[in-house]
This record gives sequence, C-alpha cells and structure tokens, in this order.
Amino acid sequence: MSEEQIKRKPGRPKGTGSIQTMQQILRTAAFLFMDQGFEKVSLEGVAQSCGITKASVYYYFNNKSILFTECLQFVLKMAYDNTAAFLLVDSTLKERLLSVAVRHMKNAHVEFETMMREASSGLSAEQIASIRASEQALHVLIGSEFKKAIDEGEIASNDPMLLAHLFTAMLTVKNRKEIINSEKTVEQAASEIVELLWAGLEPRKTQ
Repeated sequence: MSEEQIKRKPGRPKGTGSIQTMQQILRTAAFLFMDQGFEKVSLEGVAQSCGITKASVYYYFNNKSILFTECLQFVLKMAYDNTAAFLLVDSTLKERLLSVAVRHMKNAHVEFETMMREASSGLSAEQIASIRASEQALHVLIGSEFKKAIDEGEIASNDPMLLAHLFTAMLTVKNRKEIINSEKTVEQAASEIVELLWAGLEPRKTQ
C-alpha cells in the first residue's frame, strides 16, 4: 500500500494515513505475535502498545488474520535478509553457519511451528500458503549454500534442502531453558550445534 493510496483512503481515523504508522503497527504486532503467540494477541492490544486507537489498526488491517499474515511476511523477510547477509560473505561454510546460528538463537520467541498450528484455524488457505512460501524461500537460500559447498567438495554429498531444514530445526532449542541458561550461553550452544552438524558434513576420507 503506497502513501498516496493511504492518503486518499476515505474515513480514516485521526492520526492515520502514513507509511510510518502502518510500519509501526507491523513492527509492534510482529513482536507481540512472536513473543506471545497468535491467541494472546488482539488488535486492541496492538493499538495500546502502539499508542493509537483500535480504529487506527483496523484502518490498515481489517482483522487479526490479515495482520498476522502481514507480520509473518515482514518477520520472514527480515530473517531472509539477515541470513543472506551472513551467508553471502567470503568465509568457510562452517563459519557462516555459526554466524547465522548465533544471530537466530539470540532472537528468542515462540516456536514458529507452534505459532502456525495455533493460528491455522483462523487463517485462509491462501494466507497459510503465502507464509509457507516465504518460509520456503529462507530454506532455499540456506540450501543453495549447502549445494555450493557440496559441489566444491567442502562438505559430503547430501540433500541440500534436507540439510537446510535440519539446520533450522536444530536452532529451535534456543527456547529451551534447560539448554540456554546461566551455564550455557547462546554462543556456546550455537557452536555445539554447528559442530554436531559439521561432524556429519565433513568430506569422507578415502582409504
């Protein structure tokens, strides 16, 4: 939605009509959804957190399912961009995977699949498909780097997409207090995860 379209939209509540307001709602709601899950977040709560009226939130997003879908697209786009920034640098794959793992694990939030299961009954098939497509784009990005490392002989031959899903699945332990706590930092856990993964990725020595 362009700023020009927002300004022309009739019947807007006072204080609305800017890209900045819409982005503030998206950022705030995204944090709330990722922190609390789908069920506990309401449009009224989002409005209160933004310091605006509930009518202002409805002006941009007609219902919670639309807001949730837009928020997940927003979060997944940020995750894609941040992951690309770490993966597409000139260093070993192992070093790059560790950077991605540390960055991802420092952002503790509700586990993605748990949140999707909770929200699924309130989402349309099209909304779910659009979220899954953005999620898949992230796995394709990671998978492409595994594929490149396989082709260059840096790691053993495996299914790149399986490796991408396995890697991201391993990072979900960030929400486990028995794993990340006063005795083990995010950096330590991330390093152990990459080491465990790498043990199976190293090229096989020929006899």
